[in-house]
Amino acid sequence: MENRCDLLNEQLLNGVGNIARVMSADGKVADYIPELSLMSAELFSLSCQGIDSSLMETGDREQFFTMQSISKILALSFAIENFGRENVFRHVGMEASADSFNSLMRIEMTSSKPSNPFMNAGAIAVCSLIHKAYKEESVERLLSFMESVTGRENGFDERVFSSEKRSADRNRALAFFMKSMGFLHGDIESILDFYFALCSLRCTSGDLAKIGAMIAAGGVAVHSGERVIQKETVFTLMGLMSTCGLYNGSGEFAVRVGLPGKSGVSGGILVAVPGRMGIGVFSPALDAKGNSVAGIKALELLSEKLDLRGFGKHNR
Repeated sequence: MENRCDLLNEQLLNGVGNIARVMSADGKVADYIPELSLMSAELFSLSCQGIDSSLMETGDREQFFTMQSISKILALSFAIENFGRENVFRHVGMEASADSFNSLMRIEMTSSKPSNPFMNAGAIAVCSLIHKAYKEESVERLLSFMESVTGRENGFDERVFSSEKRSADRNRALAFFMKSMGFLHGDIESILDFYFALCSLRCTSGDLAKIGAMIAAGGVAVHSGERVIQKETVFTLMGLMSTCGLYNGSGEFAVRVGLPGKSGVSGGILVAVPGRMGIGVFSPALDAKGNSVAGIKALELLSEKLDLRGFGKHNR
């Protein structure tokens, strides 16, 4: 089968960006975290990182934003690598959910552990495991892990962190409810501070593309050639990204884009194209499910033009 990734060039990338960024008019910048609402809806960047280390970008490529839920990929990877997959998934499930990302309804109705580690409840459960082991060193450990993946440490946005902490009634409710059900242990406020710090990690679309490329390369960081996660962890990530990565919009994303991805409410989306590349896109205007409108359009166009869809290919 022809490898149409060879068709990727600046002209194609710029064309995709120009078409996609217009779609931001159909979305709305997140405002439930007040600091996020200050981002301009017109910002847009798109980055493709090949597993051979070639990086191609268009748009506002130097624009920093916070990872938000995309950081759950880092937390889950770190937890599996340090505590083992079996142990991690004793505390959180692997199932997709039709509920919104910050819902506690399923836990309340079924009295069971969180559905998956990409919902807020599941991510908080993963953070509690890390925090139990590393306490006040937890943030530094994750920053160091991110640096091993992307080649640089960007720190975290203190203003977004403070804004999240002030407006986190829903997440506090999730955490205290899980503690009452026996799913969380330890100091809830400390666990939540760690969770908020993760969500406030700074990145660019290029950083997201590098994380995606590491996953696409089977766990090897493209900037260093060093293995940062095991292949079994990669398989777990790609499976969950395919089924749960875009909240309750994951099914539509699978149909339109056909690749494992993870989104965040700041407007970022990360995609891994196995064996080929990682893609990062940023556009803050979101749809009703909390996913970037222009970001999804850009990924849909790239997937179509480069024949990247992972489902339904027969000619190998």
